[in-house]
Amino acid sequence: MDEQDRQENDGGSRSSRADSVEADPGASRDGSESDAHTPDQDDGADENPVYGEGAEGTLQEWTSALNALERASELFVGLPDDVDDSVRTYVSELPQWFRDSQAIEAKIRVGDDVFETGGFRPTLDTLTAKAHTRIGTAVSMTVVSTDRRPGTGQRAWLASERELAETTISLITSAIERWEIDSLKRVSDGVAVLDDDLAYRYVNQQAEQLLGRDNEELRGESVWEVFPEAADTIAEEKIRTALDTGSSTSFERYNTQKEQWVEASVHPSDDGVIIVFTEITDSKVAERKLDRVLETVPIGIVLLTPEGEITRANPRAEALLGLSESRMDGVAYDHPDWDIWDEAGNPIPRENHPVMCVRRTGETIQGFTHGITLPDGSERWLSSNVAPVVGEDGSIEQIIVALEDVTVHKRLEQLTETFQPVSELLNSATADEEIERPICELLTDTLEYQYARINEYTPETELTESDLEEGSGAVAANESVTGPIQSRTEVAPAAVAVETAEIQAVRRNQSDSQFERWRAYTLEQGFQGGAIVPLAHRSRVYGLLVLYTDRGDAFGSREQTLLTTLGERIGQVLHLLATERILHADNVAELTFEGTDSGSFFVSASEQLGCTIELRDTIPASDEMLVHYVSVQGASLDALEDIAENGDWAAQVRQIRHTEDPPGGEVEIGLCRQSLAQTLVTEGAVVTADTVTDGRAEVICEVPLGNDIGSLVTRVQESFPDTTLVSKREYTPAVESNTHTVGRMLGEIFETELTDRQQQVLRAALYGGYFQSPRRSTATEIANALSLTQSTFSYHLRNAQQTLFERLFDRLQRQ
Repeated sequence: MDEQDRQENDGGSRSSRADSVEADPGASRDGSESDAHTPDQDDGADENPVYGEGAEGTLQEWTSALNALERASELFVGLPDDVDDSVRTYVSELPQWFRDSQAIEAKIRVGDDVFETGGFRPTLDTLTAKAHTRIGTAVSMTVVSTDRRPGTGQRAWLASERELAETTISLITSAIERWEIDSLKRVSDGVAVLDDDLAYRYVNQQAEQLLGRDNEELRGESVWEVFPEAADTIAEEKIRTALDTGSSTSFERYNTQKEQWVEASVHPSDDGVIIVFTEITDSKVAERKLDRVLETVPIGIVLLTPEGEITRANPRAEALLGLSESRMDGVAYDHPDWDIWDEAGNPIPRENHPVMCVRRTGETIQGFTHGITLPDGSERWLSSNVAPVVGEDGSIEQIIVALEDVTVHKRLEQLTETFQPVSELLNSATADEEIERPICELLTDTLEYQYARINEYTPETELTESDLEEGSGAVAANESVTGPIQSRTEVAPAAVAVETAEIQAVRRNQSDSQFERWRAYTLEQGFQGGAIVPLAHRSRVYGLLVLYTDRGDAFGSREQTLLTTLGERIGQVLHLLATERILHADNVAELTFEGTDSGSFFVSASEQLGCTIELRDTIPASDEMLVHYVSVQGASLDALEDIAENGDWAAQVRQIRHTEDPPGGEVEIGLCRQSLAQTLVTEGAVVTADTVTDGRAEVICEVPLGNDIGSLVTRVQESFPDTTLVSKREYTPAVESNTHTVGRMLGEIFETELTDRQQQVLRAALYGGYFQSPRRSTATEIANALSLTQSTFSYHLRNAQQTLFERLFDRLQRQ
C-alpha cells in the first residue's frame, strides 16, 4: 500500500457491515494499563536498583523501546502479506526489549485469535494496552513478569515500556485495519460495520453504491436516522436479533428507487454487527419467473433435500398431496400422512419408494404410477417422475419430483375393462331381455357403479314417470342399496336425454346443477352422483341406462364420453334387434308413401326434367352433409347438374356413369337436407324402394305389425307435409333360403361389427362404382365426397372388407 493509501486509512473512514451503520473515526486507542502501577511508584522507579541507575539506565531503557518500535515498523508498516505471521513473530521477540527479559512473557489478541509466548500465564504484574480497528476488531497486548524471587516485590513498569506497549499496539492495530479494509475493497459484496449503538463505522465502495451514500457521509450516523424507513421492519428485527443472540441471520429487501433486490447477512462482532450486502436482483427475477412457472404449471413440483425432506412445493403439488406448503416444509417424503400403494392395492415398501430409489442409485425414475391415500382419507392415482440434481463432485444436491394426477386415466382404464365384457355380451345378443339385466350386473360387479337399470322407451312418444319404473332388470351392487331407486325427479333429465340423445349427470360437488331436485334425491339415497345414458342409434333413442355411484369424482367429461359410446353401442344392438324383428316378423306391414314436396331436390329435379330418379343409398358424410347415390333415367346428367348448380340446393354433383341413349346414368349428389327415405330409416322402418318420377316420390318400406303405424305417419308428415300414406299391405314373409341366410349374416355383421365410418366407406364404394371394372369412381373422388383423405378412405375400406368376410366365414364354419 502506498503512502497516500496509508494516510487515507489512518485518518479516513472505514466500512462497516450493516444496513446503514458507521464506524468510529480512527483506530480507537484505549491506552496502556498497569494493574500494579501508581504515580508514586513511577517516581520511585529510578531508585530501584533492579532497573539501573541514573541517566545511563534511562537511555538504555529508551533505546530498547526504540529498537522494539523499529522492529514493529518492519513487521507492520505497509501491508503485510500475512498479518498472523507478523504478530506471531513479534510476540515471540517482544520480551527482549523489556528489562529483565528472562522473566517477561507476552500475549497479543486480535479478535478471537491469541498469540502468546510459551510461558505466558496471568499474574498481578500485568501491562496491558488495548485498541480497536475501524472495522471493530479488538486488538490488545498483555505483558507479564514471572519473576517471583524473594525481595523483588511487584513489578513497576517503566515509562518507556508503557509507551512501547501503547505505540506497538497502535502499529499492529493500524496494520490489521489496513489488511481488513484492503480485503473489504477486494470483495464483490457490500460490507457495512456498525457499533453496538448501531452507528456506522465503515462501509466499503460496494455498500456505498447499494446504500446510495458514501462512507464519510455515513460514518458516525445511526442507521435509523439515515434510513428511518427501515425502522420497525424485518431489517431492524434481524439486526437486533443478531445483537441479542450473538447469532448470524439474514433478510432480503427491495430498493424501489434502484429497482434492486439485496440480501443482507447480519453477523455479530465484538462491539456491534457486520452486515454483508449481496445484490440478488438477477437471481430474484429468475426466482420470480420460476415461481410463476411453478404456480401455473399443471403438474405438481416438489423439491427435496438429499435426505428426502421437502423444501418447496408448488400449489398444484399442495392440491395433489392434500397438504399446504407450510405443513409440508421439512416433512419427509415417506411421511405417514401419505399411504401409497401399487395397482394391486398393496403398500409400496419404503425401499421401493421412487425417492428412495433415486437417493440410492442417483438415477432418474419416470412414469412411476401409484395410488395414494391423502390425509383426509380420499384416494387418487399419481404418476411420479423423480430426478436428482447432481453437483460438480457427483453428489446429490437436490431431488425434484414431478407429480401428475392420472386418476381419470386410471378410472377410464378400469371403466374400459368394465365395458369390455359388456361389448362381448352385446355381440352375442339375440333378444332385448338377453342384454338388459346382464349389462346391469356387469356394471355393478366392478363396484364402479352401485346401482344400474335399463328402461325401455318407445321412440317419439312422451316420456312419463311410468317409463322410468324400476323393473326386475334393476341391479344393486350390495344390500346397502335399498330399492326401489326411482323418483319423479328423474323424469326431467331423462326427457332431455331423449330429446338431445346426450348423457345427463349430477354430482355432489355441482353448484349449478340444471337438475337440482334430482341431485338432492341422489344425495339423499347415499350416492355421490347419478347419470342417465340414452341408448341411441342414429339419433333414435331405444332406451335409457340409469346409473348411480358413490364415487365423488364420477361422471367427468371423459367418463361421460365412454358412457356415451357404450350407450351408442347398446342402442345399435337394440336397433339391430328391432330390424331383425321386422325381417323375421310373422306378419309385416308394407307401407307405400307418395310425396310431391317441392322442397325435395329429387322431386323438383324430376319434375323439371320429366325423368325418373331412383335413390339407391344415402350416406351421412358429416353432421350437415348427406351423400346420395342415385340412378337417372330419361334425362341427361348434365341437365341434372345444371339444376343443382343454378338453384338454392347447395348440392355437390359428381357424375359416375352416363348413357346417351337413353339419356341418364349414375350420379353422386351431396345435399344438406334429409330425404323422405332417410327419415323412415330413422324411425325404424326398412326401406325397400325409393323412386321419384315426374315430380312424384314413391317410397316403399316395411314395419312389423303391432308397431304404431299412425305415429310413424304423423312424424313423417311433420317433416314432409306433402307426403301421404297411399297403401298398406300385410303379409307373411317367405321361409328364409340359404342365400337369404348368408345375406342376413352379412347384414348383421355389417351392422354390428363395422364402425360407422367403415359402413359409410363400404356403401360409398359400392354405389359409387369403385368395385366396377373399369372403376366408375376413383378412391380420391369418393374420399372427397366423404371429406376424407384418399389414404384414410383406403384404410377404412380394407379393414371393412377384412372384418366383413372374416366374421362371415367364422359364422359359416360354426353352423
